[in-house]
Amino acid sequence: MGEKDERDAGEKSERFEDYEHYRERGLHEVPGFAYNTYLCTIPQDFDHVPTHWHDQMEIVYVKRGSGTVAINFARKPVHAGSIVPILPGEMHSIEGDPGSRMEYENIIFSLGILDSQEPDDWCRSHVIEPLRQGKLAFERPVPEGTEFYERVRWALDGADAACAVRAPGYSMVVKSRLFMLLDALYTFRQKDAPQAPDPSAERVRAVLREVKEHYAEPLSVEGAAELAGYSKAHFMRVFKRDMGQTFSQYLTECRLTAAAYHLEMTDEPVGAIARSCGFDNFSYFNRRFRRRFGMTPTEFRHGRGAGEKDDTPGVPPTVMPATPGSGAGNAAGAATRA
Repeated sequence: MGEKDERDAGEKSERFEDYEHYRERGLHEVPGFAYNTYLCTIPQDFDHVPTHWHDQMEIVYVKRGSGTVAINFARKPVHAGSIVPILPGEMHSIEGDPGSRMEYENIIFSLGILDSQEPDDWCRSHVIEPLRQGKLAFERPVPEGTEFYERVRWALDGADAACAVRAPGYSMVVKSRLFMLLDALYTFRQKDAPQAPDPSAERVRAVLREVKEHYAEPLSVEGAAELAGYSKAHFMRVFKRDMGQTFSQYLTECRLTAAAYHLEMTDEPVGAIARSCGFDNFSYFNRRFRRRFGMTPTEFRHGRGAGEKDDTPGVPPTVMPATPGSGAGNAAGAATRA
């Protein structure tokens, strides 16, 4: 791939990440302050949050109900009161227990707002950089009934209170509470249990990134397996085990989500959008889009583009594809190109 192609792919990925942020937390973001909070309810707002990752720190703070937070495919049961910090770059997903209502607060912030410009800053070298690199290990969810938990909860509740009022200078209060959060994570770190990277997770991540950046191009199971360093058969088993769906289903979902982005954010003709998102057969695109979103592409554009609130269950607020059970998990697609 040439330098321009790499730059275009990176810009495309950033646009979709911006779209993800817009759809998830646009009402909660303050320009110039990279700290965002928003309340989510599964399944009322969306039926789950599929596997994705980003460069920000994220905290899942469960308020009601129960479910599962998966971090690098390791599933962790959660319930009301559970607090799950997620490090930058960690793949994660969120789902509620079947038949239940799970309410949680999502807190996402850039560690950069706590970084210092001073050379040889202790906090940067001992806390911030290890968090960025995934080298600071601690128990997750934060164990309740411990000093660790009480200190983390105090920090988060204080930041929430400051955000609720937003008095002049409230961002200083938020930052002070975040520093106390980092102090708790560092103090109660698992000193003798450094995190070892999961080779399987890293290989799957490489495939997810390839799909995210090149979904419009011909992509095959064979090519994905080669990228992951697996045989085709082993790759198919690993991908289905970790992602809960086949590679072809995932690829089709990514293309459909990309099409939804263009329908909502641009005035491009529907046919052109279908082609630019990897669908050569317009009838197939229409059929799959209706199955995924419960409406035609044109209906989607008119409804979503007009700024209406999305209250359709099963449409997760993320640019990464959904997993089975969201109305798209029964996808049947060609292994080489949807």
